[in-house]
Amino acid sequence: MSWRGELNKFLSATYKNWIISKRNVFTVFELVFWPFIGLLSIGLLTRFLEVTDDMVAFVLVGAIALSILQISQIDVAYILLFDLWSKSIKQTFVAPIRGYHLVGGAMLFGVIRGTAVFLILAATSSRFFGFDFLAGGIVTVIVFLAGTFITAASIGMAVCISILLFGQRADVAAWSLSGIMMLVSGVYYPVEILPGPLQLLSKSIPLTYFLEYYRSAYGYGSHQVFLGMGLALLYFVASLLILNLAIERARTTGMMLRLSE
Repeated sequence: MSWRGELNKFLSATYKNWIISKRNVFTVFELVFWPFIGLLSIGLLTRFLEVTDDMVAFVLVGAIALSILQISQIDVAYILLFDLWSKSIKQTFVAPIRGYHLVGGAMLFGVIRGTAVFLILAATSSRFFGFDFLAGGIVTVIVFLAGTFITAASIGMAVCISILLFGQRADVAAWSLSGIMMLVSGVYYPVEILPGPLQLLSKSIPLTYFLEYYRSAYGYGSHQVFLGMGLALLYFVASLLILNLAIERARTTGMMLRLSE
């Protein structure tokens, strides 16, 4: 097994997402329009409510994180969503690839698009709302983005696992899981205001810790970013192992054929 062959297997998923994305004009809305509109509306709301600058930073960090999470996780989920919609899942797995090839390649594309979204939103928030996204330094930004990307990949794999286990009805998870994350991770408000059970749930979600880490640069308390990174890596590895098991199960149960033509 040559390293060049392995690299080509990884990059095949990246290339596949790129080809499909560049042919679809609506991916521009995913990448630019909706994140920009979302950030702008939240920012204007803070102006209307006349909140303090540190509160503006709190909310804008959440808005940026949510956009990055949604973009990056959908790119990983697309490794099966595109095939599900075109009824060609079995054709994908005819090739000599494993789940980690697909995830790694799609994750690379998600990181590229997520970084582009971050730069667009950071520039927008700086220009219109005076938000200094480098207040904590470049290392803070890199750690925050890395944690968000890893978390997003786990969500994307959860979508793929759901498709392989439950079929076409599971594609709704592609958009619902990030909404659940928004509710319990303190995207727009501190998790301390949540009911007790939801606070416990928030402590099991890595995004909570990465938001706290980034916000700590603006004076919002302490953080446990190492715990967050540990959870993110744990979920990532577990999701990858479960995805491979789900692929094998879909082969043996015939689910892969039922989702294909």
